[in-house]
Amino acid sequence: MKIKSIIKTTKCIYAVSDDVDTIFNKMNEPYFFADTLFSKGEKSDLPRFSRALADAESNYFYKNHDGEPAYVIGHMQVIFNTSKIETVYPMDRDISGVEE
Repeated sequence: MKIKSIIKTTKCIYAVSDDVDTIFNKMNEPYFFADTLFSKGEKSDLPRFSRALADAESNYFYKNHDGEPAYVIGHMQVIFNTSKIETVYPMDRDISGVEE
């Protein structure tokens, strides 16, 4: 999965696959969906969005030291309320091991 931007809302930070221009075009609507990276720990089924990039980094670290990945990393559609978006940052990052 390729992360193309970061969306900071009033409550959380999300890594999304849409680029900044696509997000700004979608912000003409009150709500929109975006494909968003998440992580899950072993003891919880709840997806975590704000730590997904850091957890992916941890997985890389463990894999590179002959260990098992510590987190499940995936992606899902999230609905965004455009009035809650504070900032959108561009990013270009490939997350290996996450299917498109």
